Amino acid sequence: MALTGKHFDVQFPLSGIVKHFYVIQSTADDPAVVNHLSPSYEMMLIFNFGAPARISFAGDPFDTLQVARVGVVGPLRKMLNYEILPGSDIVVTVFNLDGFYRLFQLPVDELNGETVYHPDTFIHQRDYEELWEILNRSNVPEERIGLLSDYILTYMHDAEEAALPLLQGAEYFNDPLIQPAKAIAADADLSERSIQLRFKKYVGYSPKELLRFLRFKQVINYLMENPAAQIDWYDLIHDFGYHDQSHLIKDFRHFLGTTPEIFIKQIAGKEFCTTRPGQYYS
Repeated sequence: MALTGKHFDVQFPLSGIVKHFYVIQSTADDPAVVNHLSPSYEMMLIFNFGAPARISFAGDPFDTLQVARVGVVGPLRKMLNYEILPGSDIVVTVFNLDGFYRLFQLPVDELNGETVYHPDTFIHQRDYEELWEILNRSNVPEERIGLLSDYILTYMHDAEEAALPLLQGAEYFNDPLIQPAKAIAADADLSERSIQLRFKKYVGYSPKELLRFLRFKQVINYLMENPAAQIDWYDLIHDFGYHDQSHLIKDFRHFLGTTPEIFIKQIAGKEFCTTRPGQYYS
């Protein structure tokens, strides 16, 4: 395979809005495969220069959802299943915490995390199909990313003042002894309800949802790093703060659409990946 799953880091000021770019390219001789991306609660802008790529979420089969040329997906609450076809050629922009809002000025809680949007449907003054045509003139990832970076820097907005307490308090999500929403509200002299509403507007989810996901992500990372034969499920449930086995299974079904046992046997280590730690929380 010529190139698949390569990250491209970004520098300031672009790093204030974009977490990284992700490029997938395969040759015409490569076989078709299905990859799985762990939930990340991130927004993604996808440019596809190959054949339309089908996607699905959690345990759903492939149906009508696809990215033909340009698509927006997120917040990614559930596992994303996506096809890599022979000759695939895809560039993904992965946004930071409020990065999507800063580019599109669209409240993120208006988006359904289990569909594909064309950005031209909510950005009427810009033509992302035209941007696709420009990017399609080159198949060199670095050149495309350079053009895409310039575009984003041209149209990005400054972080709104109302979003600043969320960004400044994001580190609280890394401390299990702190209730982040309450801590951020206290720092900003705001009500906890105000913080919850701002989270939904700028990132599309609540602090409670994020805490649930971050705990589950720790479980996934642990399972990916340890052989199945060495896993003590009762210790795992205790160590990561689950009430019991059914509580853990409920999260597996919610985020991945499967059970822990099926995940280990059929998905983990088989074209499954998790996102890299973010700028604001791991």
